[in-house]
Amino acid sequence: MKKTYKYIVSILVGLIVGMATVIGQKYLSINFNFLANSGAIWLIPAYLLSYYFKVSKKNSILISIMCLIFCVLGYYGFESVLNQHAFIIGKYMIIWMVCAFLGGIIFGLGAYYANNKNSILKQFGQNLLPAVFLSEGINKLIHIKDYNHMIPAIVMVITIGVILYLIVNGRNVLQRKHILTFGMLSLFGIAFYEIIYRFT
Repeated sequence: MKKTYKYIVSILVGLIVGMATVIGQKYLSINFNFLANSGAIWLIPAYLLSYYFKVSKKNSILISIMCLIFCVLGYYGFESVLNQHAFIIGKYMIIWMVCAFLGGIIFGLGAYYANNKNSILKQFGQNLLPAVFLSEGINKLIHIKDYNHMIPAIVMVITIGVILYLIVNGRNVLQRKHILTFGMLSLFGIAFYEIIYRFT
């Protein structure tokens, strides 16, 4: 029963986040519109749900995947209702479904290992969210010609990444292993965002 409850919560949160993204895109100013459609923003609930539920590795992954998949479904479903057109499973929806599946595996595992005090993978799990914010912001800077109208939002996303790094690492922020972990994850994130950029 407890597991079922957690899955239901992850589905509802995913739907709400997806719907909120549509509303944000419609009403946020052009300078901050990017925040409404940020992949990093979507990953926050997917990670935190698995982290705070403190479930097994398998369930941590499933909860993250379900949350992200229903973010996608909530977004495209609500967008079709709000803009009064047929619900269509198109290229972009498929791309984001694949990203939801992969992101759910990575961030579900990350949340699980962040809770495991005896794991050498703990610091990787802890630094996932900081790294994904930093890497998304850097990716936008790399393609600044396409995003020069969103500079305030880009600066905000990068700042969030740095602040999260300081928060999750506490007194260990200057230790080499934490800096290297953060840097490695950020590089992987930049590469992943570049792939998404080229496909979308």
